[in-house]
Amino acid sequence: MATEAQDPKTLASWEDAFQHPIAAVRGMEKQLRNDIDSNREKLRLLVGASYRDLLGTAESILEMDSQMQSVEAYLGNMGVRCNSRLVDKKVTNLRSWDNTIQNKERYILASQLAVLRGCPEAISRLLKSGGSILQAARILVISRLLHKKISQLSDSPPYLELLKNRLASLRRKLLARIDQQFQKLEATDAVLVETMCAFSLATSSTAVDVIHHFYHIRQSTMSELGKKADGNMGIFRSLRTFVKTLKDAQNIAPAQLARALENLKANPLLQSPDLNSLTELNLDIHQRWLGDDITIFTPYVRHDDLQKPEATRILNRWAKDAFSSFLDDLRSKLSNVENPASILDLRQEMLELWLQSRQLSTPVDVSEVLRGIQEVFIDRLKYLIHQHCARLGGLASTIASILDHWETGISDDCPPMWDNAVTAVATGPGGKVLKEALLARAHGRSRPVQTTTAAYAEWLDGIRDLESVIEKSRKKRWADDLDSLDEDDDVLENSQSLLSEEDPRILQDTLQTAIASNLHKLQDSVRIHADDLQASRDEDHATTGHKACFLLRIWWDIASHLPSSHSNPNLHPNFVNALQSQLSEAVLRQPLLQAEKRLSKTLRQTQLRARVLWEGDPPLPVLPSPQAFRLLHDVVRSMAAFGADVWTPQAVGILKRRIREALAPLLGRLSEGAKPVNGQSPTHDKKSSEQHASTTPDANDEQAVPEKQEGDDVLLQAETREDVEEPLPVDRTAAKVSREPSGGPSEEVARDMAVQRLFDVLYLQHATSVEKGPDAEDALGRIQSVVVEGLDLQSGDVQRMSRGAEAYWKRTELLFALLA
Repeated sequence: MATEAQDPKTLASWEDAFQHPIAAVRGMEKQLRNDIDSNREKLRLLVGASYRDLLGTAESILEMDSQMQSVEAYLGNMGVRCNSRLVDKKVTNLRSWDNTIQNKERYILASQLAVLRGCPEAISRLLKSGGSILQAARILVISRLLHKKISQLSDSPPYLELLKNRLASLRRKLLARIDQQFQKLEATDAVLVETMCAFSLATSSTAVDVIHHFYHIRQSTMSELGKKADGNMGIFRSLRTFVKTLKDAQNIAPAQLARALENLKANPLLQSPDLNSLTELNLDIHQRWLGDDITIFTPYVRHDDLQKPEATRILNRWAKDAFSSFLDDLRSKLSNVENPASILDLRQEMLELWLQSRQLSTPVDVSEVLRGIQEVFIDRLKYLIHQHCARLGGLASTIASILDHWETGISDDCPPMWDNAVTAVATGPGGKVLKEALLARAHGRSRPVQTTTAAYAEWLDGIRDLESVIEKSRKKRWADDLDSLDEDDDVLENSQSLLSEEDPRILQDTLQTAIASNLHKLQDSVRIHADDLQASRDEDHATTGHKACFLLRIWWDIASHLPSSHSNPNLHPNFVNALQSQLSEAVLRQPLLQAEKRLSKTLRQTQLRARVLWEGDPPLPVLPSPQAFRLLHDVVRSMAAFGADVWTPQAVGILKRRIREALAPLLGRLSEGAKPVNGQSPTHDKKSSEQHASTTPDANDEQAVPEKQEGDDVLLQAETREDVEEPLPVDRTAAKVSREPSGGPSEEVARDMAVQRLFDVLYLQHATSVEKGPDAEDALGRIQSVVVEGLDLQSGDVQRMSRGAEAYWKRTELLFALLA
């Protein structure tokens, strides 16, 4: 059972408290602490109440002191005024004043003229010092009343007309100041309402007239800002003016404007405290003489003609016209902007401003305004896309101009790789300039090629800028920049879909269509040039070949650097094959003439020097003849003269087919001419010789070979002058071979030549093999069959020769790298 706590107040001393159990002591401690807290709270309340009473008493004392001072001052003033001398003086003056007034009308006119003369000074001072516009309008109304009243007198003063002109000038300045106040975007609602009241007084306008004038000034301001040549700030401020006008109109019209106009009719104008304080008017002296019609004049302003539906209708009509004018100014401003990135930045700023202010523009359809702004920017960007893509037509004109003014030896001139001029090329950061110079020389890029590719690179950079602009607009998230918008706002969701999905899609489609259209036009232009080269290839093979190289290099540079927006990245038109065929004809022209000359000389040989190099049993050739080897060598050198970069696998395949097509009839005539006739070589028969000469014209005539064209390789020209009859380094025992008379080879030598020719055919078949052989490959096969039929060879011998030709080609194909 717990011990009851004893009341600590009953203890005689603190030592008595510890005579009790611990629990009782703790209970007494708790009770003492509660008493202490209670006493402390009572003391605080007591002191607080006393302090407040003390403060109240002090305030009362101060108030009593102020009142006593006022009473003392008032009594002192009364004492001064009650001075008998002063009172007698005032009575005397009043009696004198009453006696001197004989014509009251005269003093009325004087007071009216004095006030009228002071009105211009008061208005001018208020306008210069930036005073109240409404006060200036009130003075203007009073001046009109006074002028009208005085002008009706028969003896009006002569300077009244001057006052009228000055008041008219001040009225124009006042209206100009009112217009300036309407133009200020930082003006508060109270300032705008006061300015509207001033306009109503100055022009006797109703509420509808006032709001119409306000809208007119704001629209004029938008037009002026939109036409300013200060970059994008003018058009941006024009949109801000539009948004601010919508906000001001909703706040002011019709409630605030109607109340303010109604307050103008509450009291007479001259009872305004502001007018009584003007020193220019001295109304404390002249007001009593102005007349009741002026003293109690109250302006009549109709304030109830603008109701809420009418105000909304006027605002909607103005918003539609103002926004249409704004879009026209925006189009005019954007017509001078050529940078798509600048247009995109301005678009972002304007749309953000509109989206942030859309809640303040409830009378206007937010989506309609948003789509209007969006369409203007999209139209301008689409125009820039079409304009830039159309510049590809300038590239076609450049190509046509280069081809029309082609100068052989100059237009196709490309300095060699290791020319001394390379050492003078500045390396620049990272050796970029030097690398470009080396690549240009390695790829045969002459000055016309570099000019054309530089123009295309510039066009491609512009396309990439457009692509980056489209990608930037696609990645834009409008909700991230508009923190004040509600998360469940449908307008934001629609805006995100419109601005970040639909707009980039429209621009991307426009860009793809424009690129495809202009590339198609460029392709048609190059095709026309290729057809022209095809028609003129018989005139100058070398020039035609270099022009074909020029077109191929240009087109491959275009096809390998297509814009990423192009829908067809694999651009390989049919005219490329035609250009490669023309290039192949130009390459093969000189080597085939030399080959025909060399092969025709074999018909007059009386021995085969390479016979000693045959191997096997029976002996068969293991090496191609010098004529076949020299033919491939000449072809490769001619290919290198046009540049190694143009020989793609497709071009090499066309060249190989051309070689087969040209060699098949040549080897066929040679095989027919090498057949022995009646045991003699056909060269013994003069008639047969003439027939062969007529079949292969210019083969044995040194003068029949066409002259070297300008632009052909100098080394190739020197090679052409070499004679292929240079003796082979064979064993001296070959001299012991029996010779036929100088008229031609014997039957055995002719057979050996046919066997060697078969090996040459097999070797050339491997050298000119293609994956899908056309008719030319069958023609060489038929030549092989004809040669085999005329020889007494076993099938194993033919196979051995075929393997030998294949093995020799594998050993020597690196010597003919371009052809291999």
